[in-house]
Amino acid sequence: MSDDPYAFLSPAGARPAGGYTPALRTPMERAHLAAGAVLREQDGWRIAVYDQADADLWISDLSHLGKLDVRTGAGELDELTGHLPPGHSREDDGVWTMRLTATRAMVVCPFVRVSQLRQRIGAAAIDVTSNWAAVAVGGDERREVLARSSGLDLREKRFAAGSCLAGSVMRVSTIVLNRGDSFLMLIGWEFGEYFWEAIRDAGVNLGIVPVSAAVAQTAEAHA
Repeated sequence: MSDDPYAFLSPAGARPAGGYTPALRTPMERAHLAAGAVLREQDGWRIAVYDQADADLWISDLSHLGKLDVRTGAGELDELTGHLPPGHSREDDGVWTMRLTATRAMVVCPFVRVSQLRQRIGAAAIDVTSNWAAVAVGGDERREVLARSSGLDLREKRFAAGSCLAGSVMRVSTIVLNRGDSFLMLIGWEFGEYFWEAIRDAGVNLGIVPVSAAVAQTAEAHA
């Protein structure tokens, strides 16, 4: 994709040079280290690993997931999303497609699949992996945590599994996806550390604990 004018934005295009391999870091790395997490390499990313293997209420940093912003005409986006209505999403083999508006969608996927999906979608897709941090909150009290964090109506009858929207959480512009077992929230990279700490504060009296990305992804798989 050498003719791609946005290639310089894509961390998926990072390659070793001069004996140096670039490390991809989430904006929450300092918070993870302060909380006692161990950092391990995964697909080029430094991923936080926590001792906690399970929790009734948890928060997880999923910023290492690939993210594609897809913007095109309504008709073409109908075809690309399989005619998803705005506000709805679909999960296919670990890839979430969110139809936010008639002309905009977001795709969240395993990082190793970013280049493949960009090629499949075409010029409408831009790799915004490093533009958006990602935080997931799961457990029985997850809606209460979000109720303390925003004015969004995320009750089950209004925001069922598979729903998505763009709104405000902790006064930060946020894309929210209901994955069924958890809420996945995308926020601007520069707000990642603040958002992580703010959501943890909102859930502290409810017993929220940070868990590894692997724990959050396992919970999703068994939802």
